[in-house]
Amino acid sequence: MDQSQVDPAKMQSDTIEHEMLRQSLTAKLCERDRGELHVHMNGAIPVSTIQNILADESTELPSGFLIERDLVRCTPCQSLASYLTPWQVLRLFPKKRENLDRLSLAVVASLAESNVRFAELRSSVLYLATLQNCSPTQALERLIESSRAASDHFGMRLGLILTVTRGDYSSVALSTLLQAYQNLGEPDDVVGLDLAGDEEVAYPSELPSLYRKAKDRFGLGITIHAGETGRVDNVRAAAELFGADRIGHGTAASKDPHLLDLLAKRDICIEVCPISNRLTGAVPADEAHPLLEFRGHQVPFVICSDNPAIHQRGLADDDAMALTEGLSASDIYQQFEVAKQFSFIEGLD
Repeated sequence: MDQSQVDPAKMQSDTIEHEMLRQSLTAKLCERDRGELHVHMNGAIPVSTIQNILADESTELPSGFLIERDLVRCTPCQSLASYLTPWQVLRLFPKKRENLDRLSLAVVASLAESNVRFAELRSSVLYLATLQNCSPTQALERLIESSRAASDHFGMRLGLILTVTRGDYSSVALSTLLQAYQNLGEPDDVVGLDLAGDEEVAYPSELPSLYRKAKDRFGLGITIHAGETGRVDNVRAAAELFGADRIGHGTAASKDPHLLDLLAKRDICIEVCPISNRLTGAVPADEAHPLLEFRGHQVPFVICSDNPAIHQRGLADDDAMALTEGLSASDIYQQFEVAKQFSFIEGLD
């Protein structure tokens, strides 16, 4: 046969063999231990649990919101705002103390299904205080008690990251959270601070120094959502102004080689969320994921799931997605140790 001719049977055989190898590798990856450093608590609640809590609390859905259409995000969205539609409902509960327990147990159970051994959960305590009509101190105490019970049940190490939202009152919010933290005796359960929200929204000029002071005074880790919407300057500000130990998403950093060198020099870890990055459009369909850029510049990174219940996929699926984005199996197998290295939780083996 002319060597220039293509053998369809051989091509089909090679494709089948490649797919079998991929499935075998994915199955092995599913069995490995994991650490989760970027997961939002309200984005990790199983849909069935959400529906049960909404029914129990007689919560009225926003006008035009359909659970089956608007609560999950499984295909790329037209914008980050569209991706965030589920939060119209996710911010409406839990109003009852017992439903916080139910929620926490369901979240940790879902993480355990992906063999997560330790996790840092991000939560907005101020939203919880408003929902449960209590003080921020009481809300934080309830969250700690609830997450402790869930982690003890599944034998998982948990740390809480307190989230502040960008905006004019973010400095006040941070001060309020830190006061609640102090009122409770600076519990070890709280391991870090996060800044999230619309990256186009300005924040008070004093906010970065408040984060640095909290880091110095309390030993809390700092992680900043930055660069998810293409703003390179936000990543630089996170590193240089906020004193970030880790960057949430950080995809825009790949546009600036000098910034990548800075992140590598300062050993600032990027929390990469492969599935989320594609769904939000942080990495467009026609562009390569910056994972290989991070690796090439020796910028540390850790694979995370962001909002696994909203995606209907867990951390094991993000590992598999990272493989399709160009990482090697060796890269993935190293992730558990990388997560340990950059975790804010003390005493991990």
